Amino acid sequence: MALISRYRDFTANWQPDLSRRVLLVFITGLIAGCTSKPEQWLDKTSLILPDTYLGQVYLIPDAPSALAHRIEAVRESQAYIEAEYFSWAGDVSGMTLWQELRAAADRGVKVRIIVDDLLFFDDKWLVDIDTHPNLSIKIFNPFNARKLGWLTRAADFEMHRDKLNHRLHEKYFNVDGEVMILGGRNIGDDYFGYSPKANFFDLDVMVKGEVITEYEHNFDNLWASQLTVPVSEVIGFNPKKHSGSFDKAHDKVMSENRPLQESISRKVSALPTPEYIGASLTPIFDSAHKGTDSQSYLRKRIEHLANVNQWPVEELFLSTPYMIESDEHQALFSGLAEREVEVTVLTNSVASNDSPFASAYYQAYRPALMAKGIHIYEYDSHALHYSNFYNANAYYHNKAFIADNTMSFIGSSNFDPRSDMTNLELGLLIESQVFATELKTYLLGSHKDKFWLVSQGEGENYVWSKQGERTGKEPRMKSDNRFINSFYRMLKIQNEL
Repeated sequence: MALISRYRDFTANWQPDLSRRVLLVFITGLIAGCTSKPEQWLDKTSLILPDTYLGQVYLIPDAPSALAHRIEAVRESQAYIEAEYFSWAGDVSGMTLWQELRAAADRGVKVRIIVDDLLFFDDKWLVDIDTHPNLSIKIFNPFNARKLGWLTRAADFEMHRDKLNHRLHEKYFNVDGEVMILGGRNIGDDYFGYSPKANFFDLDVMVKGEVITEYEHNFDNLWASQLTVPVSEVIGFNPKKHSGSFDKAHDKVMSENRPLQESISRKVSALPTPEYIGASLTPIFDSAHKGTDSQSYLRKRIEHLANVNQWPVEELFLSTPYMIESDEHQALFSGLAEREVEVTVLTNSVASNDSPFASAYYQAYRPALMAKGIHIYEYDSHALHYSNFYNANAYYHNKAFIADNTMSFIGSSNFDPRSDMTNLELGLLIESQVFATELKTYLLGSHKDKFWLVSQGEGENYVWSKQGERTGKEPRMKSDNRFINSFYRMLKIQNEL
């Protein structure tokens, strides 16, 4: 369910204070009866093979560059900008991008933004931006509770669970149909290397070519659907009282973070010209019907493409922040093992996972993965990325796979039941050996110092090794986590994560 699975997305930078513990208690109570799993079925029309286009792709090399490329694209915009995200923080990165979008709107550029409602409450400044004649914001699947914080929202969720469980998890940024950015990043300091508390290791790909029109159609359909509501209809706004609230919120954030502003400005000024790679590009989408039938459209469409084109044959290289067991995933790994496909998984360690629930269930799932001969690399919570402004605690957030060193997938979807059956997701299949090699280097080849390789030890024990360091215990896991993780697993909520 959303309130627990996205706990991992919005508490990454929280300190373990009273508010976090209270929220955890409420969420745990809500999910106890929330473990039903729908029967899987898809009609034949849902598995029609999508068109493939020739285009160009560029893998953004680091987190600060990912924000800088968005800013640069906005400044070069001529006609329109459209974007959709699960979360968009009101921090330096988030406010900087909002300011740039408003400046583009001042020049006559038409801006449309869709954001999920889980992390927005009574934010008057969001409506204040929307009052601009060229800038429109819609909220996906809005909550009814907007005030008094998470306690009232949790109650709202409990009363309207079937509807509010479905969240928008797509990440998409398109400028003029000329350049598009896809990947796993949300908008916020922790996704661009600017958080002093914790940062995500994530990825984005910049795309050029006719394939962008398919994503525009997907955006238009969502914009016109009943799932999205104008922000002015969701958040109460009094022009006399709240006009100028964005400028106040923006100026307050910026006045407290001058060094970050200067770093962002320098990064934009020093951006190199992207070196694009030619590739065959296939768009992959979920269906808006997922909000009522809870079917795994995106995953089934990828599997159908793989079966028709007979890949992978030799190797599957899978990157996911959350590795949660499901019958479908077990069947996939069993089939790959029977075909003797070599499988490598990159994911969070128990300590580096920003979701305590996901780490608990992954910990129990790991023996089954190891038994199938899967190679596992777990991200170190103390990994350092020297391109970041702050090197703080680290979380792994890359969502991708590479099949046979040729076919790559980059998108918003995690390898968990929630991405399969509940949230709206999207992605891009990229057929290029050159790009696949570059992506694998980005994920692991140039970052091996940031991962623990898990291997079988004596009996049922495991050994974690990294750059000559070896340990027979979960790296950096706190002692009390063993009891806590056991408690989480007793809830049997893996189908909601």
